[in-house]
Amino acid sequence: MTLMFATPLGRKQLSRIPTPYCAQAEEFLEQTRLCCAHLAPETKTIIRKLTTGAYTHYQFTGVPITKRMPPTPETYPPPEHSPTYQAEGIIGCIAQSLGRMFGYRENCQHLIYDIYPVRGYEQSSSFINSRKMLGFHSDGSAHTKLIPDYTLLFCIRSDPNSINLIADVKNIVKQLPKWVMDELFEPNFLHMVSQNPPRTIRKPILSHEDGELSIAYDDETVSGTDARSKNALELLNQASEQTASPIKNHPNSLLVLNNKRCLHARTAFTPKYNGEDRWIKGTYVSCTPIKNGTILTLDP
Repeated sequence: MTLMFATPLGRKQLSRIPTPYCAQAEEFLEQTRLCCAHLAPETKTIIRKLTTGAYTHYQFTGVPITKRMPPTPETYPPPEHSPTYQAEGIIGCIAQSLGRMFGYRENCQHLIYDIYPVRGYEQSSSFINSRKMLGFHSDGSAHTKLIPDYTLLFCIRSDPNSINLIADVKNIVKQLPKWVMDELFEPNFLHMVSQNPPRTIRKPILSHEDGELSIAYDDETVSGTDARSKNALELLNQASEQTASPIKNHPNSLLVLNNKRCLHARTAFTPKYNGEDRWIKGTYVSCTPIKNGTILTLDP
């Protein structure tokens, strides 16, 4: 939905955001936090619906970005060569309207990470793949310290064949037999924490958090421990596919996902490696009382 994203003063402030790509991002966090007061009333209403659970996801489109973006990087991590940080400022402003920004060191050294296809990783299971579908998952589902409440994805450059698929957990469970529901609440599933060294934790996929149904799942890294749990996973994947809504990326759009109330996936696409490939910037938000700007690492 296209709307007036911020007031004129807010747009002016967003054009002057300092870099978040530094060891100490306090100035970035402070400046983007101040911008929250200058979001348009329509934007504040949508944020309120996200925080109350009325929406499990929302895509802001036509977000005002005036700077010329550089070509999509081809190596990872990307070089930092932007004189302004409007996209990052918008991410930081909305993120801090929802909670506290944080990151995972395994993804990136900074609060905001980049997603684009990388040569040689086309068939990998990571978010830098392309020719392989990125399966249904919730971000950080096996992390030992903190699972995001929200995931934010800002589209700088899109690909027409790369489509987000969003499945609301409430719609998913309506498609499941009772025995599958019961099984998914049991700690009969191995969630891969790391590949090197190999490490898993055993826990359920469904739970209740603050009175709401919550899901923690990644179809690439979660496995059943017996025939019953493996069959339950097959039916969960089928229900996710059946209930998912497609959402196309558009340049200058921001997709906000309730990471505990829905799963998301991405269709396969063919990378060009010509500077025009799909490019997304993302971050994570927690509603827990962690320090704003925390970068988490896995437990040893």
